[in-house]
Amino acid sequence: MNRLEKLAQKVLRLIQEKQEKALQDDATVKEDAPKVGSPQGTPTARGVGAPPGLPEPRWVLTVAPAQGPLTLYRVLYRLARGVLQTRGLSRRVGTVVLHLPVDLLAAHLGVHRATVWRWTKVLEARGLVATRTHYGTLDGRTVATGTLWAVRLRPGKARLTYEDLRHPWRNLEDDRRRGATAWAWKGLRPDLKVLLLWALGARRGPGSPAPGGAGAPVDLYAIPYLLEASKGELPGLITALAEHLAARLRDHGSHRFYAGLLWKVVRRELDPWRLLAAIQRVQTDMQEGWARRPGALLVSRLNAV
Repeated sequence: MNRLEKLAQKVLRLIQEKQEKALQDDATVKEDAPKVGSPQGTPTARGVGAPPGLPEPRWVLTVAPAQGPLTLYRVLYRLARGVLQTRGLSRRVGTVVLHLPVDLLAAHLGVHRATVWRWTKVLEARGLVATRTHYGTLDGRTVATGTLWAVRLRPGKARLTYEDLRHPWRNLEDDRRRGATAWAWKGLRPDLKVLLLWALGARRGPGSPAPGGAGAPVDLYAIPYLLEASKGELPGLITALAEHLAARLRDHGSHRFYAGLLWKVVRRELDPWRLLAAIQRVQTDMQEGWARRPGALLVSRLNAV
């Protein structure tokens, strides 16, 4: 068993849920589907995930809904805490916003998407979550990219902001090219790690190679995986990533600049998710037609993220 296989197994042990119990509410349960996680040996971002024994916050017990909605909230709560832990954010954050398709959540829970929506309405009435459909473009058309979930982690009411709605959470064309769609999981049951990686922006379909891995095209989602690459793999991967990034930002003369940012990620001087978020913001700025110096704008976004 190689180092990556051992790492993948370790992450699975840390964040994989215990065998799901039969849901007791009026859930429309789907037929049993095989439970699928990332392929064994797939590298994962270091530190991804919240511990499986994560206790529920005591204040939730005062507003706890029925069993079905509470089951959904437990999943969302663990995902939100996993995002905080992975990105090194303060545990005192009151609300965490996730981008996640309802169909993927339904597949994980083993219920129909209508059941997820019914449970969501109960959670929204208690202020535990707030939701909105997020929109983007695909083939020149405006389409839904998934659902935004504002998950409340401390007493208060979950809310989404205008900035949350405008944030470029997903590039549907890239995801479709890589097979990273909720539709690809139909008939399968993704585990919690799959949902967490989607929430972190590292979306993958079942059986897809990891970013930067053997057989995988180089794309922006390989950035978080730089921390798992071996010393021998790093020079070639960073060169390919820098060229890809320069091409994506139409800044072809700045390969060395982008390679320098990627080496900062390797040296842990720059958070990979922070860099990825800043790049996505610059791409949105470019689409709106006013980003004339993408490299300088990226530095500005990094200072603002």
